[in-house]
Amino acid sequence: MADQTGITESFASPTDKAVVMSLGISERVSIVNVLMTQDRIEIRERQEATFKLTYYVIPGLITIAVSFIARPTLRWLLVASESLLLVLYVVTFLQFRRWLADARACLRIREEFYQNQELLSRPSFRPLRPMEPTDGVGNIEDTHLWYPFALAVLTGVITCAYIVLG
Repeated sequence: MADQTGITESFASPTDKAVVMSLGISERVSIVNVLMTQDRIEIRERQEATFKLTYYVIPGLITIAVSFIARPTLRWLLVASESLLLVLYVVTFLQFRRWLADARACLRIREEFYQNQELLSRPSFRPLRPMEPTDGVGNIEDTHLWYPFALAVLTGVITCAYIVLG
């Protein structure tokens, strides 16, 4: 059965279960460490993708507004394209934030093995378990991602106002 990480449960046969049960604590810690490293890389990549999106959208909004100077007769088409780009940006940004929250939840799942070390010695060692609603609750907020977002939305509103009022 596939879990929310997209990885199928690979411990289907009794032989596979025996191999997992025969893993020592050090091997299990190594598995958790590798997964935590991958989670951290994924978090950094998701943050970088969010920043790149913003850095592409702001010049696009400004370019559309500058096009108004050359073609003032296309005012409503330019307003529509600015609005569409801004809505697309907001929807994409919120989706990126959701993916980032999921990556952080996966990291929290792995961190449970350090907080509750009894999980490492259990026969049912599952570092790739499905996410639960409590996994998404944490103390790390990505507030630094909201600043470029606010700048992009503000740029979109100002350039739209420039086109409409200009």
